Amino acid sequence: MKYSITDKRELSNSEIKFLPHLFEKEKSEWTNLIGNLKVIARCGCGKCPTIIFGKTLESEIQKGKLMIDYVGKGENGELIGISVLGTNQMPTELEFYSIDGESDITKIPKIDTLKSN
Repeated sequence: MKYSITDKRELSNSEIKFLPHLFEKEKSEWTNLIGNLKVIARCGCGKCPTIIFGKTLESEIQKGKLMIDYVGKGENGELIGISVLGTNQMPTELEFYSIDGESDITKIPKIDTLKSN
């Protein structure tokens, strides 16, 4: 499986609503960036909601380090790991993964289930 596939677009409404909940406690300075972030790629699986950020639609993928680590619950109560990778300047990736390794993660978890890890 490829690491990522090209997906150049603006953030969706659900992504715009989700990100402040992750940023507010851990990297509040990133909250002001949300309106300017672009999606430049998505996970190579093509199914999960993992996205890669850029400053413009033409940005190159940047390697980031783990900056924010959360857990949430999906529609069926499955535990979903949520990681935000980034540099000191900006987030570079919003990753979602199955904690039990058994569930297919296809949607962003509900905001009211988020807990810092």
